[in-house]
Amino acid sequence: MARALMSSPQGVKIIQGLDKLSAAASSRNGRQLIAMLAGSGSDALKKAAAAASTTDKDPARVLLSTLLSSKEGAALVAKVIEVIGV
Repeated sequence: MARALMSSPQGVKIIQGLDKLSAAASSRNGRQLIAMLAGSGSDALKKAAAAASTTDKDPARVLLSTLLSSKEGAALVAKVIEVIGV
């Protein structure tokens, strides 16, 4: 079943996405992002996710605004933008 999925058009898209993610994670900026997530950035992300999960408002907006309200969260967002090239 897994072999059939991976050879399907959806599977090809998944593999291409993983290839892009792997390339981004292997870059210097990607490694810095991973280090940030392993450190204080993960605390900021956990707090933001907790706030977003308990809101009646738009969770994505709450997640982002909570992240941007701390120095660590803002640095994490900036690094994600840098890594994905937005």
